[in-house]
Amino acid sequence: MNKFTEGISIMGKKMRSMFLIVGLCSILFSLAGSVYASDSLDDGILWLTKEQVREKFGAPNYLYCEEEPYRRYRIVTPEEEEGLRKTFLYDVTVHDLYYLKRNNTNIELRIYYGVDKSHGGTMYRVSEYHINFMDGPVALGKISDLVPECKPIHQSPKVFQEHMFNYNNYRIIFVTDKVDSLTNHFGSIFVDPDKDIKDWSLTYDVILTEGESENVSSNSMVKEIVVSVDGEYRIGKTKHVFKTRLIKNPLQ
Repeated sequence: MNKFTEGISIMGKKMRSMFLIVGLCSILFSLAGSVYASDSLDDGILWLTKEQVREKFGAPNYLYCEEEPYRRYRIVTPEEEEGLRKTFLYDVTVHDLYYLKRNNTNIELRIYYGVDKSHGGTMYRVSEYHINFMDGPVALGKISDLVPECKPIHQSPKVFQEHMFNYNNYRIIFVTDKVDSLTNHFGSIFVDPDKDIKDWSLTYDVILTEGESENVSSNSMVKEIVVSVDGEYRIGKTKHVFKTRLIKNPLQ
């Protein structure tokens, strides 16, 4: 074999190796995207697509959107969505607002969407949601009876208490223990891009009513719940601001 033929042979081997590597990377990327696309978090709502939310709850009562950084916001009926979008100078994310009845209790469910591009396109997925009790505060020990999505708080191994000075009340953060590739991916794209955070998990921010004691119990009255992902590392970033402290799970 002369040098020219040998060079062609070596180049051919290198090209085959390169195509093999590119092919493997494409397969791995596709698998990662399909995992993110098919999984969901344990609450049953986070990470759902907008279409899946509509299948689960039906058409929303209202649509909600807000403009950054000026915080201009609008709430309209679904029939007014096209007109709503025309009032903003750029393409805003439109969120869903539901009014539900659970065990004869009226609940407002405000679902916020974020943009997920892990599958190669643009997908709107639930990034967080807020639960408000429209008939008045509910005892902490009763909320999972009204909102089954909150049942994981009973098994939360880590619970933090923060003082919300502006409102003179307390926020109780229930951090669940399931940390995996999906929760970490979720946290990095929707909450905080800090690569040092490796402990993202399903988290419930339970907001107590003003004047409730710092001695939290199952009888403490709750006015709002915010569900997303968080972790001890990120919570610790602001502990000096909110005087964050670890407490015993009041539901155990």
